[in-house]
Amino acid sequence: MYRTHKIRIKKGHRLHKHFDQLCADAKNLYNATNFYVRQVLTGAIKDPDAVTPLEKEAINTINDALPAINKRKRDYVVKRRITEAAKPEKERKVIPDANEYQPVGKDHPYISFEMLEAVFRVTNNIDFVSLPAHTNTGVMKQVFSGWKSFFNSLSDYKINPSKYKGRPRIPRYAKKNGRKPVLFTNQTCLVKDNKYLKFPKTKERLNIGKIGLTEGTFQQVRLIPYRDYIELELVFRVAKEAPEPKRDTPERILGIDLGVDNFAAISNNIGEIPTIVKGTVVKSQNYFYNRQRAHYYGVLRQGQSPKVGKHMSHQLDRLDRKRHAKIKDYFHKVSRRLVQYAEERDIDTMVVGKNQHWKQEIQMRRSDKLTFASIPYNLFVDMLTYKAAEKGIVVILQEESYTSQASFLDGDHVPVYGEVKNPVFSGRRISRGRYKTASGLVINADVNASYNILKKAVSNAFEKRPWDKGDVTSPLVLSVA
Repeated sequence: MYRTHKIRIKKGHRLHKHFDQLCADAKNLYNATNFYVRQVLTGAIKDPDAVTPLEKEAINTINDALPAINKRKRDYVVKRRITEAAKPEKERKVIPDANEYQPVGKDHPYISFEMLEAVFRVTNNIDFVSLPAHTNTGVMKQVFSGWKSFFNSLSDYKINPSKYKGRPRIPRYAKKNGRKPVLFTNQTCLVKDNKYLKFPKTKERLNIGKIGLTEGTFQQVRLIPYRDYIELELVFRVAKEAPEPKRDTPERILGIDLGVDNFAAISNNIGEIPTIVKGTVVKSQNYFYNRQRAHYYGVLRQGQSPKVGKHMSHQLDRLDRKRHAKIKDYFHKVSRRLVQYAEERDIDTMVVGKNQHWKQEIQMRRSDKLTFASIPYNLFVDMLTYKAAEKGIVVILQEESYTSQASFLDGDHVPVYGEVKNPVFSGRRISRGRYKTASGLVINADVNASYNILKKAVSNAFEKRPWDKGDVTSPLVLSVA
């Protein structure tokens, strides 16, 4: 298990300038690595007359460095063999010949991470040597990871184009004045005296206070650049494994329907009254944020055409950060309270309703859609998942089509969207928050949906449950503080 602590380094801090320069150097190395990969990819397969000057420059730089690189590999093999020869015969290992790199060309049109790293080392590439060891290779790995994902996505796109919104694009260069994240391993960045963080290439130390006493082993530090500050993330590895799930199969289950007015409607199969977490906090925060952002953006743009003028200011950026921090704080409180609620009732499984592309394809009133689309539900689900896992509770994501239309009390079958053409249900939603069953009983609509989500994920969840219809008409409200 891992623990992450965050520290915000603002402008004016004695280390901000140093960190900002490191992020700028990381951007330069990222672009340099991407440059060589792109030029080799397009230039190696061309006829000599069709190769562009940039492609020729990149290929020649690589090929000119290969003799020195291959010599180093051969010398290393000779050194290893001498070392093995000095050992007793029974302990000797067989050292194979050096696997030498071949010149880039039509026969070898690709370049690997190891090969380009060796080229940068031999040529003393200025962008490579400007960063500390391990940090520079970490930046290069980001580029090659992006290219690997691109090729995998492109292959899958050719087979299943309907899964994608468009053809995958090749990794792009970072912006000219942009920044890239920087990673320090525990070999280059150290915690001193359980209180100070020592960085490479500077004598300055960062006082991290009680964070240095965190249980576990210090693993790495990440520098995440933002517009007005740099976020420093310290990662510790805790020598404690997550507990095993409470039960092999779901028995005591919660169903959770996420929404706007009611942020979460919580049902169960253990005979307790359903519960609701009100969404007024998130809704009011979004209303204020949308109103303020529209005002500041209007002042900034002043009716200019889309390609003229600025689209972001320090005030807008500050507003975005503040709103995200408030939402994140509320999500932490709700997720912690839900896990506590589940643990008190010996719950082993939580089922959360979530559709793919639900924000893009949702059909609701414009005012509600504006609020719904701006709530980062994925962030909340991630928080709930890892906090529940620490208590041995499993979180299941369930596709929730027709769960708001079907009547749970009438036992309606809830199909997956597209399986049944024009399905018919026993009840109907008569107003916001109210659902009328076939018998005329009016119940909470969100609770009805959460029960359907639960039943859709675990079809036999209610076989042992004696029903009392009164417990779904007036749900309780879960306080979050």
